[in-house]
Amino acid sequence: MNVAEVDPLIESMYRWSDVSGVLLMGIIGGTIARQRGYDIIGFFFIALFSALGGGMIRDVLINQGTVAAMSQPEYLILAFTGALIARFFYFKGKTWEYVQVHGDAVVSGLWAATGTVKGVTYGLPILPCIMMGVFTATGGSMIRDIVTGRVPAVFGGNQPTVIPAVACAVIVIGGHHLGFMAVSMVIGPIVSILLSLLGYWGNWRVSARSEWAPLNDTASQIAVLARRAEGKSREVGRRFEPARLRSWRHRQMEKALQRRIQAEVDRGVSRSDAEANAEEFLEEFNADFPADLEVPSAQQETEQDGSDESNFGVDLSGDSYDDYGEDTALRQREYREMLDQILADDEATDLLVAKLMKKYDQRD
Repeated sequence: MNVAEVDPLIESMYRWSDVSGVLLMGIIGGTIARQRGYDIIGFFFIALFSALGGGMIRDVLINQGTVAAMSQPEYLILAFTGALIARFFYFKGKTWEYVQVHGDAVVSGLWAATGTVKGVTYGLPILPCIMMGVFTATGGSMIRDIVTGRVPAVFGGNQPTVIPAVACAVIVIGGHHLGFMAVSMVIGPIVSILLSLLGYWGNWRVSARSEWAPLNDTASQIAVLARRAEGKSREVGRRFEPARLRSWRHRQMEKALQRRIQAEVDRGVSRSDAEANAEEFLEEFNADFPADLEVPSAQQETEQDGSDESNFGVDLSGDSYDDYGEDTALRQREYREMLDQILADDEATDLLVAKLMKKYDQRD
């Protein structure tokens, strides 16, 4: 179904809007050529691309018959006429801006519907039909901007043009499938025009933030939560470390202190002074490596496992993990492993005690 088969009034409206749209786009293209300092040849080419580029892209992609702009010479005549008008009249100021914005919105809305209907007429699937509507409405401006060395306005940061065209195309396709093609060909362009004018009067812009990547942000947040949860689990694991292991550490340290006391006595230091120094050192050591000599019984472990007040869980907000970091937990584990290796060797333990006592003396 094409435009002519829908309704004579709609067909007449689309015909006149098509003609006036080509002329207006030719004038806009010529005005841009003037702003860029082009000669008359530049006026003609920019007007041609601006007025007919979208329809040419559509017809080439559909590949059914001759391109409309070539088979109907009035299109070329109107585009070149617009270029001549822009060459002899310098359009500028606020009034011209209003005319350009509103005229472009009306023409783009009707061209989006025209391109979509043409895609439907040749039996294209839904997505290609939408593409035909978008290319018809915005293809000319894209080619014009590229030829003049500018970033195409449809690529973001400007008034939305693709979204209104897509909305129009979707409405037209929906009307076609529901049997209300004529109604959709009126409603679709109106919606497109309103969305385009919303971008101008409401300052609506499509976000073009290059750093916006929600999936990356989510992955980073999950990674942070995982690291915090890992640090928390290691801290909890250290807290529930076998009591026998902690008791062994302190027994080894106490044996080393007894050997040091005896060595101090052998060097002439009184036993009371040596024991006082060892006691002071042990207090410092316990502050850094707290001992928990109580070994939980099987009954206590069972009661703890069955308790409703468990310390285990995952805080998705991550607030409870703020004090724990991956580096801190890793260093603590490495320190404990290193300490166990030293305590397993009496000579290494004695050397450690000597160095720690010297360090604690310097701290005081």
